[in-house]
Amino acid sequence: MKSKLPEFSDLCLRAMKCRHCFNQIGVEAPLIDIAQPRWIGSEYWKASPKVLILMLNPGSGESRKDDADTRFRNLLHAYAAGDGGLEEIFAHQGEDIPNWGRGRLSKFYLGGFGLELEKIAFGNIAWCATRRNKYPARMLCHCFEQHTSALVRLLMPDVVILSGKQTHRFATAIREMVPNAKVIETIHYAHRGCYAVQNRELARVRKLIHSEASEDVTASIIGPDEN
Repeated sequence: MKSKLPEFSDLCLRAMKCRHCFNQIGVEAPLIDIAQPRWIGSEYWKASPKVLILMLNPGSGESRKDDADTRFRNLLHAYAAGDGGLEEIFAHQGEDIPNWGRGRLSKFYLGGFGLELEKIAFGNIAWCATRRNKYPARMLCHCFEQHTSALVRLLMPDVVILSGKQTHRFATAIREMVPNAKVIETIHYAHRGCYAVQNRELARVRKLIHSEASEDVTASIIGPDEN
């Protein structure tokens, strides 16, 4: 399938100009104080299936001890100002994704689900990080309506993985946007359940992703509530 990166770039630049939630809802910005485009693998557009992993939000970065977020912020602001491109942003993310969540994110979504980084896309319901990871419902709904819904339509995934309980409220809307996609609701990689719960859920989702069945799937969470 032909890459839609030019359209994705336009969407990202619109999102990066948006200050609604900081000005109208009152959330506070952390170090990275601008909307964060998320990873699209170089082989996503021709992958089968095309898998989009949607989480709730970018992390605030408050627990990081390195300078990766400072470097990423500089890349984002340069891109928003027309002085950089998506290539630099994706290159930074490709190097840094193994460090996200202290390595748990890659282990869960890639190793656990049997996925390859270059063949998937990541996204967030809320594109901006906030101090102390505070995400009011108004912020989530506004960002989904203004930006994330357009992202889903643009990527036209075959599989959408909604990771984390708060993302599940958007399952119905996503099914309406991409009716041929398999929508899977699952736990967050930083869930509070035990390893038995995680392993059972990883096996369940992995089977759904790689199944040849094309019907829509409504998947329930196994185990305790998670982040």
